[in-house]
Amino acid sequence: MRSKRFALWRRCRRVVGELVLPDPFDIGVFVETLAAQRGRPIELVELPSRPATPCGVLAATDRADYIFYAADTSALHQEHILVHELGHLLCGHVGDEVVDDAVSAVLTPNLSPELVRRVLGRTSYDEEKEQEAELFASLVLHRARRGRRRPQGAHGLGGLESIFEGRRGGD
Repeated sequence: MRSKRFALWRRCRRVVGELVLPDPFDIGVFVETLAAQRGRPIELVELPSRPATPCGVLAATDRADYIFYAADTSALHQEHILVHELGHLLCGHVGDEVVDDAVSAVLTPNLSPELVRRVLGRTSYDEEKEQEAELFASLVLHRARRGRRRPQGAHGLGGLESIFEGRRGGD
C-alpha cells in the first residue's frame, strides 16, 4: 500500500514538474496554454450544481475536451475543480468509461450522448484515478502559490511568515 502511494506521488510530481504555470497563476491562461500545447481545445462549461452529481466532469469528444464545473460555488473551489479535471486529462485518465445517470444529467443539456465518446464522472475519492487527480490539483495549486508573497502590512498568516522568514530549525 505504501509503495503504491509513493508511486502515485512520484507520478504526480513528475507530471506537475513538467508544467509551465502562469505567474501570477490564472486558471484561464493555464487552460489556454494546455490547450495550445495539446493541439486541441479545452472548453470550460459552468453548470448549476444538482444533488448527487459531481461538481466537475471531464468529457472528451472528437472535437474538444470539455470540463463541466459547478457555477454556484466559490471561485477558489471552481479553480480546484478545474485543476482536478485537468489532472485527469494530463494523467491520461480519459478512457471509455460508462456514463452513469448523474453524469448524463449534467451533460445532456449541452452535448448529445452520441457526441461524447469518453467521459469521466466522479463523486468519490476511492479510486486511484481520483486520488491522482486530487493530488495533481493540490500540487499544482501549491506550486502556483508558493512564490506568491503577501503585500507589506497584510493581515493574517502572511504577517507571521515575515517574522520567521529566514529562520530554520532551532535558530
